Amino acid sequence: MYGYAGAILRVDLTTGSVKTESLQEGFAGLYLGGTGFGLKMLMDNQKPGIDPFDPENPLIFAVGPLAGTMAPAAGSKHGVFAKSPESNLLGESYSQGFWGAELRRAGYDILLIRGRSEAPVYLWIDDESVELRSAARIWGKTNWETEDAIREELGDAFVRVASIGQGGENLARIAGIINDRYRAAGRTGLGAVMGSKRLKAVAVRGTHDVQIAEPEKFREFCKVLYERAKGPATSKYRTLGTPENVLVLNKLAALPTRNWQSATFEGAERISGEYLNERFVAKIEACSGCPMRCEHVALVPEGSYRGVSCRVEYQPTYAFGSCCGVDRLDAIVKSIEQCDLYGVDAISTGVTIAFGMECFERGVLSKRETDGLELRFGNAEAMVEMIGRIATRRGVGDVLADGVKRASERIGKGSEKFAMHIKGVEMTGYDIRGLKT
Repeated sequence: MYGYAGAILRVDLTTGSVKTESLQEGFAGLYLGGTGFGLKMLMDNQKPGIDPFDPENPLIFAVGPLAGTMAPAAGSKHGVFAKSPESNLLGESYSQGFWGAELRRAGYDILLIRGRSEAPVYLWIDDESVELRSAARIWGKTNWETEDAIREELGDAFVRVASIGQGGENLARIAGIINDRYRAAGRTGLGAVMGSKRLKAVAVRGTHDVQIAEPEKFREFCKVLYERAKGPATSKYRTLGTPENVLVLNKLAALPTRNWQSATFEGAERISGEYLNERFVAKIEACSGCPMRCEHVALVPEGSYRGVSCRVEYQPTYAFGSCCGVDRLDAIVKSIEQCDLYGVDAISTGVTIAFGMECFERGVLSKRETDGLELRFGNAEAMVEMIGRIATRRGVGDVLADGVKRASERIGKGSEKFAMHIKGVEMTGYDIRGLKT
């Protein structure tokens, strides 16, 4: 089959067994690629009513037929699937970068992981060679430390790593899976599923070619897509990036502010894409095979967070900016970096902290319960501090680590009225009261 590696890799962490099976042409034809593969494998391999932290809840990584090719955008994408610890429903999340392309080049379309290891491990996929290695020395490390340590151990600086930080290890239900340093399969708590399996990381090196049925025609078609990807329709992504949304949505009265109490933010100019690019963006990068270069990497030039760096997108900017009432981009950059390091979803973490801020301001949470932290809207330092407390489940962070729905159930006192979620998953940055959609 052209466009597919033609293999499914199954790993059982309980027994340590590794099995490869063929991807059937009929299956590929019916379900096509990453999303279809992930959902179908989840339905076929998951018991009804299973707990998300049950060892038999499968964790599935899947890529589509364009993965590892020169096709822009689609060539670098992968999906992750499991039962969600947040919603108890379907959990799916998507990431880009280089990890998905590497999995395809290693020879796999689907990676299905089940079971639970007795001790922390990481999975090392080197083409046909697949093994579980001890993660004892990297358990408790941040995602960036984990990536560096695995590359050093394997002696290859170009190995691609998808890993969890302390958030996933501590089963924070808002934990995500970080790959390629700045990229995240962040939503629906799949990092906690990975942590429940005591799987610290999946490292991949692939050396196989991706077979194309008609290479010349494919190349010509990709040239057309490349030119379109560099045209006016994508200028937003190439120039200001998705943070351009800040001022657009603020003008539409659709920028969620102070835990969705209002839809416009007086500090929008100071957290806008324009302000970010003028003062903070150090470089703009692209994922594998993509000509758009939309990854805006920011570097804090001065102040208490000087030297902090991360990839900045609109959603985390809203979550740590307007939603928390914070108009300091240096603190927003620091917060996103902390989420990358600890391995918690930046959107859910920002919204959860905003919920905590409203609880504090309404007297639902006391200063004693926050261990002396003035968890008020606009308090940038408190916001940054809370991320580590959530990931490590310290103090009130233990309550907030499970997301706003469960936190409101534990806190009570009417706090469920301002817990902003949909079926347990924190809301994204569009106030639909201002959008006619």
